[in-house]
Amino acid sequence: MIGRVAASYGLETSSLRPGWKWRSQQPRHESGAPRADAEVLLNAGGRQLLAQLCGVDEHVLARALPSWELEDARLPAEQDEAPAAVWRIGGAVAGPVAYGCRLCTARRTGADVRVGTCPSGPGCASGTAGGSWTRTPTSPTSIWT
Repeated sequence: MIGRVAASYGLETSSLRPGWKWRSQQPRHESGAPRADAEVLLNAGGRQLLAQLCGVDEHVLARALPSWELEDARLPAEQDEAPAAVWRIGGAVAGPVAYGCRLCTARRTGADVRVGTCPSGPGCASGTAGGSWTRTPTSPTSIWT
């Protein structure tokens, strides 16, 4: 998501990440490659910042992003705290992670990329994969890069 927002401003993801105080490192495989199922949890200030950057109300993002309102003990909970974020493994946050159908993603976004899905949702519209498209696509390595 952060990558999509950065791209809409003509920026690299790395230029927006300093807007949040990161409380952990991006999860990686033993090989050192970033995990495709990485998830980011934001505190209230972090959610407000992302909503402002997106130009979308927080309640809309809460419907689209299953982990939107989840908290982590490493994040400050107060409303007036500076924006903060913590990386987590998606399966530990929202349950099993599946990847959506590239055909459905391309139809909805115009981009042929892999996205994480919510396995409990309705089936893929093209009939080729289960789950519903719930996250904004960015790159094949993570929805947050």
